[in-house]
Amino acid sequence: MLIYCSHKFGGKLENAKAAELKIKRLQLADPDNTYISPIHTFGFMYNDVDYDTGLRWCLDLLSKCDMMVVLSEGSRGVKAEIKFCADNKIPVEFLEG
Repeated sequence: MLIYCSHKFGGKLENAKAAELKIKRLQLADPDNTYISPIHTFGFMYNDVDYDTGLRWCLDLLSKCDMMVVLSEGSRGVKAEIKFCADNKIPVEFLEG
């Protein structure tokens, strides 16, 4: 199963590191599934594209996943991802925040 990991980012390295630690823990505890991090897929381009383009890429990636886990409190992007899941009947599990 592909599991999308939603976590606040905002271009901040400390948020990426926090997400990394949480995702690493999940992946090692659950090796039969694949945890996908949009921060680690697109975060390096955060300052190179406008916000809506980056969010569109994240939502496109999310649309390919079987479910989403929420790993932090709701930033603008996390809230958009939660809404996308509701609109597209993608299961969401809130693990933190």
